[in-house]
This record gives sequence, structure tokens and C-alpha cells, in this order.
Amino acid sequence: STSQISSTIISLIVSFFVLLVLTRRFAPSFIVIVPVTLAAVWVVGSMAAIGLKWNVLTVMVTALTLGIGIDYSIHMWRRFEVELKRRNNHWDALRASLSTTGVALLMSALTTSMGFMVLLFSPMPIIQDFGLITAITVIFSLLLSLVLLPVLMELSARSKEEEVVEKEFEPQLDDLA
Repeated sequence: STSQISSTIISLIVSFFVLLVLTRRFAPSFIVIVPVTLAAVWVVGSMAAIGLKWNVLTVMVTALTLGIGIDYSIHMWRRFEVELKRRNNHWDALRASLSTTGVALLMSALTTSMGFMVLLFSPMPIIQDFGLITAITVIFSLLLSLVLLPVLMELSARSKEEEVVEKEFEPQLDDLA
């Protein structure tokens, strides 16, 4: 479990730096990685809560969480950025992102999780555990991409908006002083 934790942390750090290099911006890179990190923590916590033990298959679950979660988060974040340029209003952009990419991710996640839930019918308990925890991984990744990520994107858009307003009124405030 020690190597699992360290490899997950290393993967998160590497993923963050890859996002940083690709976007050349700190905030989006951080915003995308937060739901993924939380999903990994929730999955490991869920394993403990339902009594699943680490085995050859379940040890891969954090890697799957990172892969699935970062994919969902990037899709949502990128759609928000595109819609924000089109609409110039972050609320409308968020609604459009959720109604297009959000719906597509929902359908994708449901089919993927159901596909893994089929493994619950396996006669081998190790396969059953893998199917259950992987389905949970997909659902957590989806929920955090559709709930937490939009909140973080909205907070980021709002802070950018406030910075623009402050810069516009800064010269006028200096004249008053």
C-alpha cells in the first residue's frame, strides 16, 4: 500500500505538470487535477468502507481513477473554455458545457460502470471486487467532474471577472484619491 500511495502521488504530480506544460496556465491545471485527486481518495476510502482488500486487480484502481478522472475533467474544462469564448458569460458557458459534454460524459460513464458491474456475476471474488471498485471509480470520477469541477471553474471565472473590473476602475479610483 505504501508503493501504491507513492505511485499515485507521483502520477498526480506528473499529470499536473503535463497539464501545466500543455495549458501554460497554473489555474486550469490545478482545477483539473483537484477532482481527480479527490476521486482517488474517495475510491480508496470506499474500498476501506466496504471491506475490499488490496489484491492484484484492485491495486490498479487508483491508476484507473487517474486515467478516467483526468479524461472527464479535461473534457468538461475544455468545453467550458470553448463555451466561455462563444458566450462571454460564465453562467451560460457552464450551462452549455453541462448540457453538451456533461450529458455525453454521463452516458459514457453509465455504460462504462455498467460494463464493469457485469463482473459482479463472476464466480471469482477477486474479479467481483475489481468490477465493483472500478464501477465506483467511474461514478466518482463522473460526479466530481460534473459537480466539483464546475464549482471550481465558476470560482475561477468569477475571480477573473473581478480582476478585470478592478483593473477597469483602478484609474478612476486613483483620480478620486
